[in-house]
Amino acid sequence: MDIATYLDERMHRRFTGELRALGFNEPISRYEELNNEERGEIRVLFGWDIDQSVVDACPALEWIQGAGAGVDWLAPVRLPQQVTVTRIIDRFGPDMGEFALLSVLAWVKDYRRIYQQQVRKEWGRYLVGSMAGLTVGVLGAGSIGSHIASVFKPLVREVRALGRRRPEVDGVRGFSSQEWTSFYTELDVLIMVLPHTPDTHRSVGKEQFALMRPGGFLVNLGRGPILDEDEFVAAIRLGQLSGGALDVFSLEPLPAESSLWELPGVTVTPHISGPSRADGMAAVFLENLSRFRAGRPLLGVVDWKRGY
Repeated sequence: MDIATYLDERMHRRFTGELRALGFNEPISRYEELNNEERGEIRVLFGWDIDQSVVDACPALEWIQGAGAGVDWLAPVRLPQQVTVTRIIDRFGPDMGEFALLSVLAWVKDYRRIYQQQVRKEWGRYLVGSMAGLTVGVLGAGSIGSHIASVFKPLVREVRALGRRRPEVDGVRGFSSQEWTSFYTELDVLIMVLPHTPDTHRSVGKEQFALMRPGGFLVNLGRGPILDEDEFVAAIRLGQLSGGALDVFSLEPLPAESSLWELPGVTVTPHISGPSRADGMAAVFLENLSRFRAGRPLLGVVDWKRGY
């Protein structure tokens, strides 16, 4: 047994079912169902939230395929030099693009007001907003950010994208990380899809909000710790921002006592914008497994110097 998953039982069944549908019939067991001797034979591990005890129990381990786009959960783990880590890439853009568009449209059209009026059975007509004049900034210019930028491009006045290096996306204004002031200036909407690294930790807060247009809107679909949540709460209460859609948080699940739940104009969702679908995970895993066995470069290899 050289391949195992570190998944809950339900996800393991779905994942291995999709592998069988793609013609892969080799046995794959769940890590938690193996004894110590069998764990010692694992060379390939697929999953998420893999901790130090798991890695230590797998001395033959050579490759970890993360089940999602982010691998920040693995950053504290001391990995043997021979272990390569890969993440899933080029799979989450469509889902997250839809989620970002839903969030911004609901804000522009004040859908919260529509819903509340229906609950009260009120016929209160009002002038709804339009996306046509908006300047939208996408923070993070990888495959997900580039897809989100393409979704908004035909709908708004201007789309900007900020990356470590100046991104080149057709019809989108690109900014490097050194040009962040220009990127944030006069933004109506900020969409965050950055990975969490030491460089991005709480990198969006008071200074950035001050550069945006008063009454702007924020969408965080990347990682919770990128946003300074205290400064976000303050900006909402001061009216500097008029609302936000938060799908990720510094602490998950979001505690019931968090002020974010009832913050005016803010929508809280339970980390669902970029679902790891079993069929997509299986396809990525099989491609990389083929490469692993043939000694070819794997897709989505994590560069720990960058943190993703």
